Amino acid sequence: MNRNPIFLLLICLLSFSSVSAEENEATDTAAAEAAASGAQPSEPPPPRTEPDVDKNIINNLISRITPETEILQLDTGKEGEKLIGFYRIEGSGFKQGGIIMFPDQKTHLDWPEDMNYLREGLAEYGWHTLAIYLPQEKEAPIPKRTLPVMQAITPSAPTDSETSDSEETEDTATEEPAIESSEPATAATTTESEAEPMQAEETAEPEEKYKEKIFRLGQTAIKHLEQQGLKRFVVLGIGTGATWAAQYVQKHQETQDLRLLMVDARNPEGPNAPNLMKILPEIKDTIMDLHHTARVPVGQNLQPEAPERRLRLARHKRMNNFHQSRMPATRDNWKKDQTWLLKHVRGILNTYVIKAEQNQRSVKLNAPVSKSAEAAPGG
Repeated sequence: MNRNPIFLLLICLLSFSSVSAEENEATDTAAAEAAASGAQPSEPPPPRTEPDVDKNIINNLISRITPETEILQLDTGKEGEKLIGFYRIEGSGFKQGGIIMFPDQKTHLDWPEDMNYLREGLAEYGWHTLAIYLPQEKEAPIPKRTLPVMQAITPSAPTDSETSDSEETEDTATEEPAIESSEPATAATTTESEAEPMQAEETAEPEEKYKEKIFRLGQTAIKHLEQQGLKRFVVLGIGTGATWAAQYVQKHQETQDLRLLMVDARNPEGPNAPNLMKILPEIKDTIMDLHHTARVPVGQNLQPEAPERRLRLARHKRMNNFHQSRMPATRDNWKKDQTWLLKHVRGILNTYVIKAEQNQRSVKLNAPVSKSAEAAPGG
């Protein structure tokens, strides 16, 4: 009677081991079949792509544009580059000229607080307006680390295992001189292979400067306005766009009939950004400077971009072409503020562009003719 439970226990153990052996054989068989069928592992996830900020902004603006505005996509002369602009013809019947508008780098070409209001408002008073999109400037890449800084500062002492390995290596080198002679060749090959990518980086073409893109966009915009029969041009910049507009005028003032109009001008951000205070003295054409800031004495205003400093610079350099005007700041009423802005821009354009040209013509027409000019030939 006592042997029956032990006998049953042995039978259960034997049956369980046979079942587990069969499961292992089935697993091995399935793995072998998968390997024979050539099943490949799952593909790695696709690389992460950065969103195109310029494209997203442009698509959003195009979806909200009014029918009176023409969307321009003009070739700039560089492969793959186009000027994106909002063009609006004059609506008064009296063609005054063309205005190219540079927006602030923190806004866009149809910003409601100033760009949109001026773009549409000036078109109703004889000006063809063309607001252009300035692409986002690329940030400077993070430099690669080529030196293990912490290891250079605190070099680690060799361990016992490394010391023993080095001793064994020295013994082997002493016994087998042929291997020692082959090691310098291997090191030289490694050095050459490491130097090849460095030479490739040095011979790579330098990245184009951002200002060159601005120059191409401005030239493309001027060319389009010339095709519309316009001969008088004003380059209008708001915020940081005023500095880029000033640099464009300074660059092309000898070949194009340009005037500069700045609204709340300030310098762009970045290490290679232009400095407005250095550009203004080099401009010979008419400069109009509008700002919203309050009256502050020059000695009390420590900001390098203060309008008072620009006015003082113009007086010091005897810049008779520089005209500055302060606009009242009515930030409590957005619509009233934009109305004041449009009135001031129209007034300063009428005074220092249209009437100034009319006065120059009248001076030339009323200039007295010298007697030598009236004398007969040979007299």
